[in-house]
Amino acid sequence: MSFERPSRGLLVFQCDVCFDTFELSKADGADVQDFRSCWGLLREDGWTMSGIEHLCADCSQTARADRANPFRK
Repeated sequence: MSFERPSRGLLVFQCDVCFDTFELSKADGADVQDFRSCWGLLREDGWTMSGIEHLCADCSQTARADRANPFRK
């Protein structure tokens, strides 16, 4: 999930599994008006999006391992 606060110069992404957050700030040089460029920074850090869910790097690895499990129901 993402919380867009461009008027405050802040864009916050929250993992939909563990609720870890990643904040991008205009003060740090991020273009918080451009969702795609901000999401690109997170993807470089290992975040993924599945449908409308945002997953941090750790939860993304867990989800990939779960999908690869042949005994998964």
